[in-house]
Amino acid sequence: MINLILSWFSSGALAAIGGQITKAYQSKLTAQNDEARIAAEQEIATLQAQRAVLISEQSNMVTRWIRPAFALPFVIYNFKIVVWDKVFGFGRTDALPEQYWQLQMIVFGAYFLTRPFEKRNLRHQGN
Repeated sequence: MINLILSWFSSGALAAIGGQITKAYQSKLTAQNDEARIAAEQEIATLQAQRAVLISEQSNMVTRWIRPAFALPFVIYNFKIVVWDKVFGFGRTDALPEQYWQLQMIVFGAYFLTRPFEKRNLRHQGN
């Protein structure tokens, strides 16, 4: 099940980058001057590099599981607090020590706070 979810996310990301590359090639073909053509070529090179990184990450078992492995303990911890402790009222979970709280914020930030920047870049590129 987890492999299915991960493959869906990676194929969605690859499809999005593929669409961006297609638009960048169209921009290159319709460029009115050398400056616009060069900008399109740079965008194509950047997108192709991003696609290569995604493909290489998904082909390597270690890199594919690193981010979820770091996030899993914090997901379990927060699930227990919200569902078990608060919703059902079955327990009380100790607070995270400061260093783990900071690590949780970094891990969650990597997942959630970078998404608006990705969306902004997609809008900027015409998606």
